[in-house]
Amino acid sequence: MSLQQRINEKKRELEQLSQVKQLADTLCSQLEQLETKLDTLADGTEGMNEHTTTPISIPYTNYVIKQQHLSLSLSTYAQTDYENTEEPPLPETLVRLRIRDDNK
Repeated sequence: MSLQQRINEKKRELEQLSQVKQLADTLCSQLEQLETKLDTLADGTEGMNEHTTTPISIPYTNYVIKQQHLSLSLSTYAQTDYENTEEPPLPETLVRLRIRDDNK
């Protein structure tokens, strides 16, 4: 292999490495943006209600985890448990309200 061929091969390698570096820098930037967004979600986000200027703060991660744990209790019921219309099993939610049906 001649010296000129080796130089050309090394130039191609350098171009490819430059492209890899550029892609890695872009990925790093995107991951930093994602980290910032995840930190915001972990701490609780603040938004504005579209009808008022009241700030809304919700710790989404904790809320989702609690909902998942509370909804697991329904998986222990059998189909026969749901046939009892007087006292059907209800999901364990953060707020549970029983609605009375006056039409019966």
